Amino acid sequence: MHLDVTFPISKSSIQRIRTEKRKERAENIEIDFQNEVPDVVILHWDDKLLSALSARKSNERLPIVISYGLKKQLIAVPRLDNSTGKEQAQAVWKAILD
Repeated sequence: MHLDVTFPISKSSIQRIRTEKRKERAENIEIDFQNEVPDVVILHWDDKLLSALSARKSNERLPIVISYGLKKQLIAVPRLDNSTGKEQAQAVWKAILD
């Protein structure tokens, strides 16, 4: 029986490799997205506000999505101190500038 020793078998090695691969895929998606975006897109931000995952804080998050053609891309999910229209508009403007 032949064993291939090039594959990691420790939990920490597997987790580290998975994290690296996820980061690499995310960077590739971002590069592809930046290369494909047309001059005109539709910006969506008034969908549902998402509650923070932490039970200690009651901050909300605002998903900001752009769409063009048949594609949609999440560009930011900023944290909001409150869910007023002014706060949402500032978060959207900051996401556009970034």
